[in-house]
Amino acid sequence: MFKPTFIFKIALFVILASTLAYGQRAHPSKPTETGGPLLPEQAAFDVQTYDVSISADPKTKWIKGTTVMTAKVVNSTDTIILHLDTPYTIDRVFGQGTDRQVGLKYTRDGGKIRITFPTRKQKGETFETIISYSGYPRVAPNPPWVGGFIWAKTPSGADWISIALQNDGADLLFPVKDHPSDKPETATMRITVPDPLVAVGPGVLDGTVKNSNGTSTYIWKMTNPIPNYSILFDAAPYRVIKDSVKSITGEMIPVEFYVLPESFENGPKLIEETKKYNAFYEKYLGPFPWRSQKLGIVETPHLGMEHSTHIAYGNKFRYNEDGLDWLMLHEFGHEWWANLVTARDWNDFWIHEGFQSFMDTLYLEHLGKKDAYFTAMKGRAKATRNIQPVAPRGEKFSYEVYLQAPDYVQSDGDIYGKGAVVLHTLRYLIGDDAFFRSLRRMAYPRKEMETYTDGRQQRLTDTDEFLKIAQEESKMKLDWFFEMYLRQPKLPKLVTAITINGTASKVVSMQWETPNNMPFPMPIDVVVDGKTQRIEMKNGRGSVTGSNPVVDPNGWVLKTQ
Repeated sequence: MFKPTFIFKIALFVILASTLAYGQRAHPSKPTETGGPLLPEQAAFDVQTYDVSISADPKTKWIKGTTVMTAKVVNSTDTIILHLDTPYTIDRVFGQGTDRQVGLKYTRDGGKIRITFPTRKQKGETFETIISYSGYPRVAPNPPWVGGFIWAKTPSGADWISIALQNDGADLLFPVKDHPSDKPETATMRITVPDPLVAVGPGVLDGTVKNSNGTSTYIWKMTNPIPNYSILFDAAPYRVIKDSVKSITGEMIPVEFYVLPESFENGPKLIEETKKYNAFYEKYLGPFPWRSQKLGIVETPHLGMEHSTHIAYGNKFRYNEDGLDWLMLHEFGHEWWANLVTARDWNDFWIHEGFQSFMDTLYLEHLGKKDAYFTAMKGRAKATRNIQPVAPRGEKFSYEVYLQAPDYVQSDGDIYGKGAVVLHTLRYLIGDDAFFRSLRRMAYPRKEMETYTDGRQQRLTDTDEFLKIAQEESKMKLDWFFEMYLRQPKLPKLVTAITINGTASKVVSMQWETPNNMPFPMPIDVVVDGKTQRIEMKNGRGSVTGSNPVVDPNGWVLKTQ
């Protein structure tokens, strides 16, 4: 029986773990809509804060909530649209200066709430809406990929509540402007759950209130901008492990791991492993973004999710031979790629998942296992599906990019693995110095941003910004590269012909065949006479002469297999 080498096993572990978890090919249903075209009634305002109060009853699987949204008018309007999932009943909608019994005028069309103000709101004006609602929330059919509530039990039989919202939107939990382009400046959650459950949310715990009816209210405040799908909570009879880790800035980052009592002894090891991941990310991407908040981890009944300062962890403390927990490595890296740097539209979802999948694989090289890095990238390249563009143009719902048309229940997965290999190929093209400078600038465009902890360090971005950064750092024109690999789905094909030139010498002639004859002057490595040569392919053609030729032995260039 074939027994893989140690290095190969590490690479294979990373490939298979991430592919099986995040490249799952079938789901029971497609997610609900989140993102997509920004309606004029949404574009008219910019959310400043959400204050979300929720009471959750795990026995009846029912919740009651009130959300206070403050927003600033961008375009003069008398109407706005918010989203709230259809299982909920709206009890009241009101705002400043309105009678709480009469409230604001509103209509509801499916998940859309159209609110009309008594007088027109002018640009620059701040307003507030308060919506009370209740109901039996949508239960997640396959979390975290197809989301909703998870009403679970701990191993000892205690109630365990968790929520996953990324592919479906925060409207499954509270009334929200359901679009990635608008992160609130701050968010507060006031979560009431039965004792002895402990509710955990984003940011910093600001207080706990013991109520007279056998419940407690946990108040969490996130004072930095946060993606909507990270405004949620988990609840269980958690115990918290507190620690700290020193950032490259010299600041101490608070670490809080909320674990089940049954897992308490396993917690410290995962914290120590996460400290290694933090050192890795800070080395390449800059300081941990949320030093003023916390490095937060919470044990969940689903596999995991990158909630800002509140990483959902459900990998059951499984490590490979090298001590690596791939799930924690992956989700924690999203504190940079998703939470610090957020795609303004889901058509650039790959900036979250492709960039992070590249970092997952780069970690092998960071451990001194460059061969394993190459092996993993070759595995990712072979797994690409090339059905949909990685970064399509035009506004998209989340599932339109994450999942495969036409039914959107099959995972495409290319925003993960293909996105990672695209970055791998770009690294080869522009060289390590320019590439890693580009990564660092994509995380923190200006050096002073690395010192900020008040929210100014985060931003919205898109693929064109990364193109601009990479071109500036490499001093190369790269639009052809981005068009080939990101804007359309098909891969280039390298056609080679070998002719004999003398006794042992051979001439290797190469030509790129591309969809629609797209320009593609991608160089390629060829080993001849035992030495590696980089062959320039101007106009998509090139050749080299020598013995024992091997083309692209390390698999640097993504192409048809």
